[in-house]
Amino acid sequence: MHQNVIIAISRQLGSGGSLIGRQVADRLGVKYIDREILHQAAELLHESENILSEREERLSSFWERVARAFCYGVPEAGYVPPPLRPIPDGELFFAESTIIRKLTENCSAVLVGRAGFYVLRDKPNLASVLLHAPSEIRIRRVMELYSIDDALQAAEIVDDADQQRAKFVKVMTGADWTDARNYHLCINTAKTGFDKATEMIMSLAEKTRKNSSP
Repeated sequence: MHQNVIIAISRQLGSGGSLIGRQVADRLGVKYIDREILHQAAELLHESENILSEREERLSSFWERVARAFCYGVPEAGYVPPPLRPIPDGELFFAESTIIRKLTENCSAVLVGRAGFYVLRDKPNLASVLLHAPSEIRIRRVMELYSIDDALQAAEIVDDADQQRAKFVKVMTGADWTDARNYHLCINTAKTGFDKATEMIMSLAEKTRKNSSP
């Protein structure tokens, strides 16, 4: 591709987002942006990558916020342990958003998650995609991916992921994460399969590239 194109994929857990994102990047020969964002955010915020990875696309719970506040201590207090989550959710989101815009400034790339559809919404060369699938399909995939034998446990994981991402996107952007109007293309991967979904996204990327060419 001569003109850069940015593909931002939002996905429900178990709908194949990471796999499809990598397939699209490989077939288009463009950059797949994932851990690089986390690595740069960790350096910028002086925090462990492992800690930040557990916080991405989710908000602090009430008790985590309370614990963080108390851990700062008061002047007359003695030794106070380090705060559990010293970096506010908004600061982490702002840092990663800044990194995403920088990484996609002069190259074609595929980005999965992190509210990319919103962060890059002003780019004329953006192709935003939402991948979704019925709960029962996603539950089975989660059981396979994470070697979970209990369907109820897998269902809880899927439901929690949906709720956390919805809250995260709503609070940070004001947008409804599953609203089709936020995307250029929405795909039910249970209907299309992963390979066909990849082809559909590639087609959108090519059309976006042509339309954004000077």
